[in-house]
Amino acid sequence: MSENERETVIDPESVRLLNDYAETEAEAAPAAEAQPELSTRALATLFCSLYVGVFLCALDGTVIVTLMAHISSEFHEFRSVSWIASAYLISLATFQPLYGKISDIYGRRAMLLFSNGAFAVGCVMCGMAPNIWFLVFARVIAGIGGGGLNSLTVITMSDLVPLRQRGLLQGFGSLLYNTGAAVGGVFGGLLTEWLGWRWAFYIQVPFVVVSALAVWYNLKPKPYNEIETSRLKRIDFAGSLSLVSFLSVFLLALSLGGSYVPWSHPIIFVLFPLSFALLAVFVHIETKVAVEPVLPLSLLKDRTVLGSSFTNAFVMMACYSHLFYVPIYFVAVRGISATAAGSKIIPNFIGTGIGAIATGSYMKMTGKYYRVMLTGSVLMFVGACLVSTYGLDTPSVLQILYLFVPGIGLGALITSTLIALIASVPHEFQAVTTSIQYGFRGTGSTIGVSMASAIFQNVLSAKLWERLGDLPNAADIITLVQDSVEEVTVLPEAYRPLVIQSYLDACHGVFLFAAVLSFLIIVFCSIMKEHPLNTTLRR
Repeated sequence: MSENERETVIDPESVRLLNDYAETEAEAAPAAEAQPELSTRALATLFCSLYVGVFLCALDGTVIVTLMAHISSEFHEFRSVSWIASAYLISLATFQPLYGKISDIYGRRAMLLFSNGAFAVGCVMCGMAPNIWFLVFARVIAGIGGGGLNSLTVITMSDLVPLRQRGLLQGFGSLLYNTGAAVGGVFGGLLTEWLGWRWAFYIQVPFVVVSALAVWYNLKPKPYNEIETSRLKRIDFAGSLSLVSFLSVFLLALSLGGSYVPWSHPIIFVLFPLSFALLAVFVHIETKVAVEPVLPLSLLKDRTVLGSSFTNAFVMMACYSHLFYVPIYFVAVRGISATAAGSKIIPNFIGTGIGAIATGSYMKMTGKYYRVMLTGSVLMFVGACLVSTYGLDTPSVLQILYLFVPGIGLGALITSTLIALIASVPHEFQAVTTSIQYGFRGTGSTIGVSMASAIFQNVLSAKLWERLGDLPNAADIITLVQDSVEEVTVLPEAYRPLVIQSYLDACHGVFLFAAVLSFLIIVFCSIMKEHPLNTTLRR
């Protein structure tokens, strides 16, 4: 087969699944090949309308980074603060795959409006939170909306834009996403200092309303005569429930182990086997029961789908490990404010934007993605290794460079792997494969934050007891600095250097974990194949 011919190798069961899915889609909408391509002006207008929501979703994901220290100090729950991020990411992981199928029934616009509404309600509830667990619940609501803003934007653009052009647009989308992510940290820190951390959530609501109005005005609704509510029966609610149950129990075990109870505690021996049992139930439902699985696992037999999916999971695990613990390094070890710590991670986002645009441009010009994808994986690994060398006196120039390098790799990977995944299957299966990747991204983000938190808390606890155990009031000091990172800066001089070194060791544990994940990214990138990137919607 020539280099310009696509080689899509999918097992017979996957073909049956995809054919069944295509038949149901044919009843609801015209074939992709029959859809007219948009003019540049119309495409730009729609693109901006959709990515207002994506920008806000990214901002909300990182605004919590600089708020964590303030929130944990107010509620005195630093050991549980990772659940604020995990709750949001669990919602993303669970609901992103559902939006593709539900929007096939009710239309992209209706579900985008629902997503904006859920996101706004979640932000209001976050601002009103009286305690950390109400805040965790509010983040779940916001995550339900954020999942739709993320996945539906990608699915809608893929409906309307040829794959080769899609690479460049994905690059611009990644730039906007990372602009929101970069602004989030500084934005949250400044608002916290001026008005309090709650306003970092309240102030997002007007922008969500603007996003919803823009989508309502610029995106055509699905005709009512095409709606078939009976197709709700085809939505894989059982698979979604088993997935969120597995994640919740698994993450609870990671959060409790070594922080609240010893790893040898009976509850840990119950939670881990239960989580794997739930995972087995999920796999059984997806492979044997579900008519249209929320994550069609049979498609993972294709090596490009498999490689892209696991690459994205490991990318998000490594990315969020850095995103949440590099600021902790700057606050606890370098002694700077939370706002300044938020600004310190901006070089990573700048690198991500540059990597995304450069990768999108390369794919548009050449129609290739494999080499630039491998290059991105190597850059991310090198950058992760550099970040793991952060010390007590690392110069500012090196701090910037060490975050910039993995940012370039991240931008290249999130742009190229999505295009590789979509290119590996026919056009009508884009929504299914996009759901797969976003499912792996969300799951990777969730597990990454929780595993990083478990590593951090366990190393920190061990090092604190090792260094402070024989000193007066050791138990009180250790409890104090574990519950609030801001307490490090006001400790007595006899304790402060020992606590700072313990925090540094804990950060190193997380950064080395990210480096190992980055190596696995290289492995899974290498197993993918090159597929042609078509210049028209007809593939």
